[in-house]
Amino acid sequence: MARWRRTGTIVALLNWNDSYSLGNAQIDADHRRLFDLINDFHYAFILNHDRSEIARMLNALVRYSQEHFEREEHMMAERGYPGLEKHQAEHVALFETVFDLQGKFERRELRMEKETVDFLRRWLVDHIADHDSKFAQFLVHG
Repeated sequence: MARWRRTGTIVALLNWNDSYSLGNAQIDADHRRLFDLINDFHYAFILNHDRSEIARMLNALVRYSQEHFEREEHMMAERGYPGLEKHQAEHVALFETVFDLQGKFERRELRMEKETVDFLRRWLVDHIADHDSKFAQFLVHG
């Protein structure tokens, strides 16, 4: 559980619920971890923590996103998912955007505005609801 949630005064940006579950334990665990990382980043932003703490959280999000994407793509390849190439392109676009945000933040070219935090929320929820759910349906129906 993310340590920021202990404050009890800030509403989480993302709340995991069963509608996000794809029925694969590893992918669901990865997605829950991504929710936690985005919430940690959001809490640090809201609480105005120092840049080094926010950068640490953004680095963790970038690192874990890359690991998750690799695991997910490996699973898709193993199972012969026909949408793998399109899904990989989506992952590349998402990763490049998050990586770009990280670089801009480190170069002090990016202010942590609400739009940045909202982007992180949208990309995860939209990606799970659209792209990852197609893979989950493939696993069930073949």
